[in-house]
Amino acid sequence: MDCARMGFKVALVSGPRRAGKTTVICLIIGELCPQKPHYVRLAAVDGSKRAPQCSSPHTDCGVASASWLNYRRDRVFEVLPEALARVHKRDRNGCVILEADADPSLRCAYPYDCSIFVMPAPNTVEDVFRSSEQARQALRSVLHDTATFAGEIYGLPEGDSSVGTDARPERTDLTDSQLLKLLDTPLGEELGARIQLQPVYHGLVESDVVVINTGTGSSTDVIDRVVHRLEVLLSRRPSSHERRTTVFCCDPKDSADPRSRRLCEALGKLCTETH
Repeated sequence: MDCARMGFKVALVSGPRRAGKTTVICLIIGELCPQKPHYVRLAAVDGSKRAPQCSSPHTDCGVASASWLNYRRDRVFEVLPEALARVHKRDRNGCVILEADADPSLRCAYPYDCSIFVMPAPNTVEDVFRSSEQARQALRSVLHDTATFAGEIYGLPEGDSSVGTDARPERTDLTDSQLLKLLDTPLGEELGARIQLQPVYHGLVESDVVVINTGTGSSTDVIDRVVHRLEVLLSRRPSSHERRTTVFCCDPKDSADPRSRRLCEALGKLCTETH
């Protein structure tokens, strides 16, 4: 169901748990969004996130509506568009903000108008990036096994009906020169970008804005190294990516920080752009 047209906009705010996604969303709702958005919290049924137990009726917190959507990873491609279609039926020109933990199954579940990835300030470079050996092994793994590839890139569980066992190729070894040739193709570039990252950070590759929240996590010089590597990685994405990803390293709650003000400007632009 294609309802993200004619003024109806859908924004995905995702990232690891306790990264500050709600802080960024509150900033958008309170100061940047030109209209009251609809808020939907996504949670995988096999995850640890649970809907809050609240017996009191919903009170106005700056949103047009607030709801919780549990989904199975193998059905999110059906469940999410259906949920958004219901919102669209009530509000033809509305705006929806989706909040979700880092889950690769959400990557292609809907043609989001914009995507924001929020992550805590890392304590080590290895929190975000795989080591060279880990990246090498991960690349060989996804190339050798279709099911592993689907889980690594798209979040599909092993045995999912969309990945038939008959379609899985025989395992073969690739030489270093063959790997290099593959990485020089658009598919190889796409794989290479994600293989460098720890799985929980794959979602930042296609995001419009990446927020490294210094209000949580580390405050060491590791951050500068991570920011530099992220900017290099994102600058080398295939030309098929239409929009450039911007990385902001700041505490979104610190309005006195010029970096936070620049983040607000970028988020405000995303909120007001017409699709």
